[in-house]
Amino acid sequence: MTDESRPFLDHLDELRRRLGIVFLAVAIFFFVGYYYVDSIIHYLSRPAGTFIFMKPTEAFFIRLKIALIVGVLLSIPVVIYQVWRFVAVALTPSEKKTVLWMMPFSYLLFCAGAAIAWFIVLPTAVRFLLGFSTQDLRPMLSIEAYVEFAAWFTAAFGLAFQLPIIVFFLVKIGVATPQSLCRYRRHVILGLAIVAAVLTPGPDLFSQLALLVPTYLLYEISILMARFTVKQAAQ
Repeated sequence: MTDESRPFLDHLDELRRRLGIVFLAVAIFFFVGYYYVDSIIHYLSRPAGTFIFMKPTEAFFIRLKIALIVGVLLSIPVVIYQVWRFVAVALTPSEKKTVLWMMPFSYLLFCAGAAIAWFIVLPTAVRFLLGFSTQDLRPMLSIEAYVEFAAWFTAAFGLAFQLPIIVFFLVKIGVATPQSLCRYRRHVILGLAIVAAVLTPGPDLFSQLALLVPTYLLYEISILMARFTVKQAAQ
């Protein structure tokens, strides 16, 4: 074995070890999620009513799916830490400082978006959508379809709340400035409306507005952050 290949193998071993820790964390939190599956299903049923399942195996596999989703979400801090430990050695002190606050801030933004969707918007949106039922049109919601709807809806909000991170990165590398962010505000609103229409699983206007309004407010906050970043760089 040559000396040149040794660092690569060391990095490969390090990556394997970090991935092992991540998989272990997901497995542990999977069992935590499985313990609370019934409580999660009960919470989901509050605005929707009783669920049905269409296949004999659906009720069993949906429990595993919910537990896996919970396991992955709860493992995100572990993933962030392991990624940081793996890439930190290759970063400059300035890059370390930026990444060190950006990764936790990104996670907090995702949690904030997901929490707003899960506890506020999702129940309201479901009640709104089910309000279109009539005497001749009654909802019969499959647990699998509903869990997928709820998971995608929640993830869409979490991803949309990454907007300040994206704007900060664009300003940091010089692609955008506070002035350009203000100048193209109308274009951004149109783009956010399109993104909201794509990310929200329901075709109703309420769900799209529920995502559009918070992301637009985050965009305005991003402009303030951009001005602060530029001012700090100038000093």
